[in-house]
Amino acid sequence: MTDLFAPLQSLKQGNWFKLICGASFQHLPAVRSLTLAYTLAGADCIDVAADPAVIAAAQAGLQIAKSLASDAQKRGFEYKGNSPFLMVSLNDGEDPHFRKAEFAPTKCPTDCPRPCERICPAQAIVFNSIKEDFSGVISEKCYGCGRCIPICPHNRISTSSYASTSGAIAPLVMSTGVDAVEIHTKVGRLAEFEKLWQAISPWADQLKLLAISCPDGEGMTDYLKALHKLIVPFKSALIWQTDGRPMSGDIGDGTTIASVKLGQKVLAAKLPGYVQVSRWHK
Repeated sequence: MTDLFAPLQSLKQGNWFKLICGASFQHLPAVRSLTLAYTLAGADCIDVAADPAVIAAAQAGLQIAKSLASDAQKRGFEYKGNSPFLMVSLNDGEDPHFRKAEFAPTKCPTDCPRPCERICPAQAIVFNSIKEDFSGVISEKCYGCGRCIPICPHNRISTSSYASTSGAIAPLVMSTGVDAVEIHTKVGRLAEFEKLWQAISPWADQLKLLAISCPDGEGMTDYLKALHKLIVPFKSALIWQTDGRPMSGDIGDGTTIASVKLGQKVLAAKLPGYVQVSRWHK
């Protein structure tokens, strides 16, 4: 594989390429396969859920990709892929990236056309599946995109959210040897962010990258500046990720426009680090 710090060169050159598996996506075979495929495709970063089993699946995919690349080079094939950073996503409070859809399939009318099943990009919603022997939401496949919620004709789909607990982060996640962390926060949660950062900071020296994702809101620029003061003197690369409409279920043009506008706002603040416009779609 190539230089471990090649992803940082991608950041500097403006061609940073990240695979987002999803902060709530826990389907281990898919995480392993996606990590393998995107590593060979030259991804700079693999972003996965902060779950030890998910991290292990991603690491297995990275190892297989490394072996395949090594074999190819021994046979005389040129390989120009990266050794991507392995990133985990954490949150300091309720955030739409950290949720699962849920509903009681037994309460669905028998004549419902089940548009939720058709629209789910992760195939996490099934009815009377012989393969899964299950009806409802397959939790490990659901990453909380939200597309099923507005399309349900009977308004029966809700979500369950969860937040990272700082006591579990340090021993179970940071000690796995991840290269990067993405923190999802929100204006007004400075104390919560500080608590989370205190749990991460003992491992800060091992991190090659920190990303901070914050949706727009009143006082956002001042909030981001306050976050920067908290993490100083973080010495590695820093990314400000701009989620225009995070996990809204909006698959139209409005999502991209909102992300670009927020990116322009963060750029105008002239914060240290890089700005990454996030336009999620699966």
